[in-house]
Parts: sequence; C-alpha cells; structure tokens
Amino acid sequence: MKKPSLFMGLLCLLACLLLPLGAVQAQSSQLPAGLSSFSLPEPAGVTADPLKVYTYKPAAWQDGRPIVVVFHGLKRNAEEYCQGWKEYAEKHNFLIACPEFTESKFPGVRYYNFGNVIDNDNTGGNVQPKSKWIFPVIDNIIKATKQQAGTKKSKVIIFAHSAGAQLVHRYVLLNKRTAADLIIAANSGWYTMPDENISYSYGMKELTPAKKDFRNAFAKPVVILLGEKDTVRSKVLRKTPEADAQGQNRLERGRNFYNQAQQKAASLGLPFNWQLITVPGVGHDGTGMAKGAIPLIESLAR
Repeated sequence: MKKPSLFMGLLCLLACLLLPLGAVQAQSSQLPAGLSSFSLPEPAGVTADPLKVYTYKPAAWQDGRPIVVVFHGLKRNAEEYCQGWKEYAEKHNFLIACPEFTESKFPGVRYYNFGNVIDNDNTGGNVQPKSKWIFPVIDNIIKATKQQAGTKKSKVIIFAHSAGAQLVHRYVLLNKRTAADLIIAANSGWYTMPDENISYSYGMKELTPAKKDFRNAFAKPVVILLGEKDTVRSKVLRKTPEADAQGQNRLERGRNFYNQAQQKAASLGLPFNWQLITVPGVGHDGTGMAKGAIPLIESLAR
C-alpha cells in the first residue's frame, strides 16, 4: 500500500484550516446528553451579562429531531421549566432549550413581557429605539442553540407560557422575521392588540405599523394555545380597565386577540397563518399546556 504523499497531507491540513469557524465551533461545543446549560454573549438588556440557556438532550436525540425553545413565565424559573419538559423530551425525543431572562438583566414587565418597547411597566410610555428592543434576542437564542447542538436539519419550535407568551406574541407582531418554524404562545395574561387606536402595551398606537408590518406578523407560523379552564381572575392577572376590555380572564382575552388579528388580516387583504387551539381541561398550568403542544410539535417533525 502506498504511503500518503506529502502533497496530499498538506491538502488535508489546508482543508481543516479552511473549515468555516461556525463549523469548528459547532463540532467543539456539542451539547451533552441529559441536563446541561450554556451561556451566550447578549448585549441586550440593562447589563452586558451573558444569557444562560438550560438544556435537556435525550441520549437518542440526533439532528433532524425537533428543538423546542421554552420561555418561562413570571417567576423567571428557566431551570424548573427545563426539568418540567424532561419527561416529554425523553418520550418524544425533543431537545429542550430554556433561556433564562433574569430580573437583573431584563428587569420587570418592561424588559420581559413588553420587550423594552416602551420605557415603563404599564402603558403609553415613550417608545424606545428599535435597537433597544429585545425581540432579536429570541433569534440569537435559536441560532446559538442550533450551533451548540450541531444541527442543520432540526425544526425549531418556540413554546412560551404566561409572561413568556406575552414576550413571544409581541415578538410575532413586532419582529420582522423569525428563525422559528412554529411559535406557540400559551395563556398570555393580556395582549397587544393589532389596533392603532390603543396605546402600547394594549395596542399599537405609538408604533404606527404599516401594512407590511402586519403582513410579516400574520405570515408567521403561530398557534395561540389556550387552556379551557384558564378562567380564574388570579392575584397576578392584570385587571386594569384596558386589560379587562380584552376579556375577564386569559381564555377570553386569548380568543379576542386571535379574532381581532384574523379580522385585521381580512380588512387588509392579507394571508393569515395563525391557529387558535384550546386545550381541554387545563387551566393556567405550563406543564398541562405543554401536553397540548406535543401533537403540534410532532406534526411538524413528520
């Protein structure tokens, strides 16, 4: 057998040196099986601290199986959400990624629920420059998770519950594009309605959206997922006159949001790519709502 020539050896070395940096990083940063975490640089927010992402990867997971990016609620308990999805991950072979939006980096309703679009936690504040909005963080998380997993074929599903769904449905309305293949917003407490006559956060008056902005929003692959029994006016449910105008509970508000979005699309002659799905027998329960999301994720993976 001939020994490899010096020329061939040099060619192999050159090929390795010319590999894209992203490919090298993906190969060197494969997520381990089981519970883990990684951090990514993220300048958005009030500090320059990195953003931590908790993950759960089944041993059988491989490129091509879904990645589910799960957004926590009011308690900012990303690790707990990751633990809560562990059983589903193993049973359905999903890779789970749960970003942590800490209070220190993304303080209050302003920075998490509202995406730092206005400068207060209520309504009618000063609109912040778009460069300060935190919605692009969502796509940064998706990109980093795919890189960490070393995947090229896997579909990415966003699942967001409660306060997380507030952030994510506003991302749907206000971010031009999405890196996700499906966006599931579950049990949001109240909504930014596609109405230019109502002030943000309840409407879009100060944002002066154009038809193309609505076209971008309604073209996204969105599911408004509502718990059939999410009808309790709990202590943490916002009860301002503006919120109550949307409905007396999360179920009513979610239905009204979907209906108004559908009507807005029709009035502008735009395609409407959203769905409204109600999960029977479930209230304001992130784990229960996750069960309702499983068939949607599986159907996308086929």
